[in-house]
Amino acid sequence: MPNPPFLKKTLFDNELLKDVSFAEINPKTAGEYHLKEGQMISLESPSGKVKVRVTLFEGAMPGMVYLPQGFGHSAYDEFLKGKGSNPNHIIHPSKDPVSGFPVWWNTPVRIIKA
Repeated sequence: MPNPPFLKKTLFDNELLKDVSFAEINPKTAGEYHLKEGQMISLESPSGKVKVRVTLFEGAMPGMVYLPQGFGHSAYDEFLKGKGSNPNHIIHPSKDPVSGFPVWWNTPVRIIKA
């Protein structure tokens, strides 16, 4: 179930600019791909593609891309519909062989400059 509108303000003002989601990328990784803060990119996997804005974050592990969950709904109400990109569109549907939990963190993506 999506979050109600009053929880959307728990985001910083730059995290959902113009209803566009963000991807946190380590500055070193961004440099390797010639990406700049605020630049629009697409992330593509065998499962799909999403459009996001680059947010440089030292806390992101180099070589990884982090997307927030809970955005990109295509239903519900005017507060939630169409806000950001749904990372489920690119997540590879697999599960951890030991726990059986969904494995969200092992989906390889291709970065495409928009």
